Amino acid sequence: MKNNIRRWIPAAVVPAVIAAAAVAVPAVANAAPNLPEKLPQQLLELVSDSAGTPFSGTIEQTSALGLPDVSSLAPTPGGDSATSVLESITGSHTANVFVGGPTTQRLQVLDGFAERDLIRNGDSVWLYDSDKKEATHLTGSPDLPAAPAITPAEAAAKLLAAVEPSTDIEVVDTARVAGRAAYELRLTPDDADTLVGSVVLSVDAETGLPLAVTVTAKGQSDPAFSVRFSEIDLAAPDASLFEYTPAGDVTVEEETLAGHTPDAAATATPEPTVVGDGWDAVVVLPAGTPLDDPMIDQLTTEVDGGRVLGTSLVSVLLADDGRVLVGAVTPQHLEAVAAQ
Repeated sequence: MKNNIRRWIPAAVVPAVIAAAAVAVPAVANAAPNLPEKLPQQLLELVSDSAGTPFSGTIEQTSALGLPDVSSLAPTPGGDSATSVLESITGSHTANVFVGGPTTQRLQVLDGFAERDLIRNGDSVWLYDSDKKEATHLTGSPDLPAAPAITPAEAAAKLLAAVEPSTDIEVVDTARVAGRAAYELRLTPDDADTLVGSVVLSVDAETGLPLAVTVTAKGQSDPAFSVRFSEIDLAAPDASLFEYTPAGDVTVEEETLAGHTPDAAATATPEPTVVGDGWDAVVVLPAGTPLDDPMIDQLTTEVDGGRVLGTSLVSVLLADDGRVLVGAVTPQHLEAVAAQ
């Protein structure tokens, strides 16, 4: 996959953060609304029924994983450096998102005075970088690249998929998020290997759409990672938002994503695998994942079998055999998985 597409898919850490943790700052300063009491199962059903709800809004994503803020550092060419990956999971990021349905979405990631757009309309996807004045047009396959920012609904779906019978689920409060009344549903894992202390989902009282998700690491009181709506409109976005025509000064690259034919499968890069399930699941990226960067040695610690990057919520093991293991688990758990 081309480098300009990889900018939308950070090489290792971000997929695991999304798979194991995503969050939103707890309540806003407004008074908590009075809402009818609901059981946890009722809220879970409300969230499930909200799938496919059209909306548009602004998302604020904040990370406090105990990593340095590298947003001021220039990444190495190609966009796959450790700096690029860390920039995606440190500091704060803002994105405008528009969802018209399962195959119509637009995401605008704001980077200072520049922006990156991902526009999907059916089986056509445009990736646009205003800073580089470059656009990539993807066609020919439903397998589309993921974006570096996720909505609270996507985060909630992935987190709820990790829920195990031992997870304690309770309705803890009400709140206002982006001006809407919401229930707060807390998930508390009972798993010795996970770094996740608790997760709070802020669920829209009317539609069940998750408006905010907050993950707190074990032993901490402040959120480690958060994603929330600061503004939201539940009206269906205008269809014109999902159309894109590049300006004359934009360099366009056309790329066809062919299906997984036998020849393509034989030469394709091996897909990541997941070891385990629930809160201690580990994403294993195959050898050859591009993470070469001088910062790797500065940010990691040498262990038996590789180098470890440890944060309050996510651990990364760069194995000596070239694999990259990531999860919201202890470094020791990653080392045990790597040795299997």
